[in-house]
Amino acid sequence: MRISPRRAVIGGLALLLALLLLYPFLVLVRAYWVTPEVLATARQLEREGLAWSQVPAEWRDVLLQVEDPGFYEHHGVDVSTPGAGMTTITQGLVKMHYFERFRPGFERKLRQSLMAVVLDRKMPKDLQLTLLLNTSNLGTSQDGPVIGFPAAAESYFGVPFHRLQRREFVSLVAMLVGPNRYHPYHHPDELADRVRRIEALLAGRCRPSSWKDVFLEDCKAG
Repeated sequence: MRISPRRAVIGGLALLLALLLLYPFLVLVRAYWVTPEVLATARQLEREGLAWSQVPAEWRDVLLQVEDPGFYEHHGVDVSTPGAGMTTITQGLVKMHYFERFRPGFERKLRQSLMAVVLDRKMPKDLQLTLLLNTSNLGTSQDGPVIGFPAAAESYFGVPFHRLQRREFVSLVAMLVGPNRYHPYHHPDELADRVRRIEALLAGRCRPSSWKDVFLEDCKAG
């Protein structure tokens, strides 16, 4: 039986539409399947690691202003708040905990965004921040990868987290956007420049030029 070209086109479009509708459903199913394990990890870190509530209030404001200014208002994704960047804190957690190896690309970004919406619904905001504090990539040392703020405090400054100075904490926050680009041993000048830009932002002397401006291009480092 011969199928007319018109019917073949209609059938192809119908199949494509079905796949487009099925794709987000499968991504969401995967997210709901994985999230309980991620939530359990965060709860354990809240008990045994560095809880968000243990960070001084001023320091918490520093991290949020730099990394995700609209964190407590968005639902996992933010493409409007100045300085938010392409990846919210929630999306960053998805990248770390839902993908074995994350590679740039539209499809992965879409998957990451859908999963971030699920994570934001299931995990309280403060618990997300606890997970960030304990599992962020903060470069490497001679002993290997430096994961989390407590490990970074010991590795780069030789003190427990609770003995960090404010500027040292700001330096760790500055590294989050690019732990190799702003490594304190390998690129100290670049790190110092970024810290100065962050301080200008915090003092109200500048603001991100757009939601993509995570490097604070308009903040003079002087």
